[in-house]
Amino acid sequence: MDKNAVIEYLEDNELSEVEELPYDDKDAVVLRFYYDFDEEEVSAAEAYADDESGEKNGSKKWKGEFFIPYLSELAVDTVGQIIEDLMEDLEVEAQFTSYEVDEEEPDYTEFIAIFYPKDKKVEIDEVLEKLDL
Repeated sequence: MDKNAVIEYLEDNELSEVEELPYDDKDAVVLRFYYDFDEEEVSAAEAYADDESGEKNGSKKWKGEFFIPYLSELAVDTVGQIIEDLMEDLEVEAQFTSYEVDEEEPDYTEFIAIFYPKDKKVEIDEVLEKLDL
């Protein structure tokens, strides 16, 4: 597996701050990266939250119940598609997890992913536990 090709693929698909995390398996690579929301995505999340809550420029409840989940789902869906395409194009397997969008700074969401050869068995929960994440 070409680690640099994986990193380049993620960066070419506008995922930011791609960094390798230290992991003791030479056949696998663990990466942290971020999905940054653009203005259109944030505006769409605000419009959705307004529609669902009946509030404008909402309260904390508005952000917590509708705005943040919308952004989280958008990021997971988008990154999931990027990783699915990467797996097909580079003939590797991958698993990923995301962290909640920060209500105070809803500009991005963080992801951790592990990439490995198709014939390898990996559980991301075990990897995260080993890395103490």
